[in-house]
Amino acid sequence: MKLFYVGLLSVASAFSWSVSQGAETMGNPADTLLQAAPNRRHNTIWIIGADPQSDTARVLKERARSLYASTGGETAGVPTFLISDRANRAVFGIGGFVSLRTRYDWDNVIDNRDFIPYDIPMSPTPSDRQQFRMDVSATRLFFRTIVQSRPLGPIETYIETDFRGGNNVLRLRQAYVSFKGLTFGQTITTLADQESIPRTIDVQGPNAYTYRRNLMIRYHRQFSPHWEAAIAVEMPDASATVLSAETAYTLPQRVPDIPLYVQYNWNDGRSHLRASGLLRTMHYYDDIARQTLTELGWAAMLSGRIAVGPRIDLFGQIVYGRGIGNYLQDLDGNGYDLVSDPDRPGRLQTLPMMGWLAGFQYAFAPKWQLNAVYSQVSVWDRNDYFAQAPDTYRLSQYVAGNLIYQISPAFQVGAEYLYGMRKNADHSIGFAHRAQLLIQFNF
Repeated sequence: MKLFYVGLLSVASAFSWSVSQGAETMGNPADTLLQAAPNRRHNTIWIIGADPQSDTARVLKERARSLYASTGGETAGVPTFLISDRANRAVFGIGGFVSLRTRYDWDNVIDNRDFIPYDIPMSPTPSDRQQFRMDVSATRLFFRTIVQSRPLGPIETYIETDFRGGNNVLRLRQAYVSFKGLTFGQTITTLADQESIPRTIDVQGPNAYTYRRNLMIRYHRQFSPHWEAAIAVEMPDASATVLSAETAYTLPQRVPDIPLYVQYNWNDGRSHLRASGLLRTMHYYDDIARQTLTELGWAAMLSGRIAVGPRIDLFGQIVYGRGIGNYLQDLDGNGYDLVSDPDRPGRLQTLPMMGWLAGFQYAFAPKWQLNAVYSQVSVWDRNDYFAQAPDTYRLSQYVAGNLIYQISPAFQVGAEYLYGMRKNADHSIGFAHRAQLLIQFNF
């Protein structure tokens, strides 16, 4: 019972300290304002069962900080509450943020919390002209544990949730265990270069960004301060558009997706270039020939971030391939991995597609930051598929610009303008605009 009260008082003290001092920002840059800063400091660590003023406790706290940092805590986000056991064999962190976004759409209302050009209405009605909305579903919680193990070294577990499930229920975003470069569980796909895009208040971000969360087994190796590489087997998921539902349909996938990359870092990690690839084998059933068939999907990508000065960073990414719709933000789940082949009834095919983006980040004052990004996704015809489906998505553009003010280490506000354009195979075009504000408090 005494141990319980000591622990409870420690957590309460940590909370009081965080309110007075401010919590640190956490998360990943694909989700906008959640980039980890390289110079962030750790918050108070409480040693359960130890006198917080003792020399032993001070030594254990420093060891706990070192353990947390050595397992990548800086990139995963530093929580406000860090609790270590007395023997310093385990560190437990709890963090998150409360985030409110207000948005106003005009011209065409995108009926989505995120700004997705694919969803621009192509035959708008009067109800699609303007809309005002508020949203707190991006509010997030995360839990991180690091345990020292003699045979395996530090073992990390990470669980991250938000409230973007149906009717704003709690939703699992990430859950994995990691040690010795191996990762097992659900996390961000190995094809995503999380440092290759600037911040956006829009949660989903640029339409060409190759971001999704997959179940996987991944191996990552840091060869030197400059070179690193990773390869993974990830959970396959194929979406298809079939012109006649009686001729073909997708099957449960049998072969995992295989993404990999090689990356070169310089400028103390502020700059990097990454070459990535993806290989997919997608199964479907030809109902005319009565047989199971496969189509090969693949991608090649170059991405990076370059610091051109102490305050300016440039970002870029270009990806080209076939059958990679589910890996592009704008096309994910919209049936662009496989489509009907008009020349061969019952058969499906992959379409060539490309996504690219370019942006910059300018920290013109200690607490102010300006970000801008242009992003485009293109899909090309094959075997006259567009002639059979003239309302098919052909191209989209995404433009975002924002201004962010860091009131304190824990509190940030921002304003953003978004522009989107969608063009179909029949050359019809739709436009959309959105302005939004962010208020976010990290804990």
